[in-house]
Amino acid sequence: MVRKRTWIIGAAVAGLALGGATVAAAAVNPFDDDETTDGSTQSPLSQTDRDKAIQAALAKVGQGTVTEVERDENPASAYEVEVRLADGSEVEVAVGSDFKVLSQQSDD
Repeated sequence: MVRKRTWIIGAAVAGLALGGATVAAAAVNPFDDDETTDGSTQSPLSQTDRDKAIQAALAKVGQGTVTEVERDENPASAYEVEVRLADGSEVEVAVGSDFKVLSQQSDD
């Protein structure tokens, strides 16, 4: 009986540890694609900047699922947010450094 209880407790602790590691890994930067078209890397987005860019994009296009957030290579905008809408279409939203939406276009 003691062995069974010890095994169950050990399995529960291991499960929590693995689950916590998964959450921590996902929280690091789940949407940031940090590779540029020339192969160099971008500096990662802070959680605050990512959240503000997402909020601005969703406020513009409505409900949807954010599929990617990254620094925009276009010097006119700071962030690019890709959103999959309920109808399955995808939209790219360019967001400025002041977190105002500059443009949106269909993502082909």
